[in-house]
Amino acid sequence: MSSNYQNSQFFSRSIDVDEAVKAALTDDEQEENPEDEIMDKQVLIRVSEKQRQQWQSAAHADGSSVSDWLRNMADNRYREIFECTHPLEMRRSYPWAEFCNKCGSRLR
Repeated sequence: MSSNYQNSQFFSRSIDVDEAVKAALTDDEQEENPEDEIMDKQVLIRVSEKQRQQWQSAAHADGSSVSDWLRNMADNRYREIFECTHPLEMRRSYPWAEFCNKCGSRLR
């Protein structure tokens, strides 16, 4: 088998980038604020007054509260550690699986 034939077979599946981006954004929105999940747990953090002021300034610049700002940062860091957040260009797709070339994780 020639490498051209293999490439044409493995990469023949076309991906609509707009649909993939919309789906990813929809999934993120659903994960961040699910309607059926009750947010009744607290995490307390002790920080210095200087840190608190810095965080308040950053949250205000982002247009959110400090709680939302910290929650979003923690959620994003969780995704970086446990889920692949690399762009689609860094992925290898086969009919049976999909892999990230950057972190090596198997996506499906």
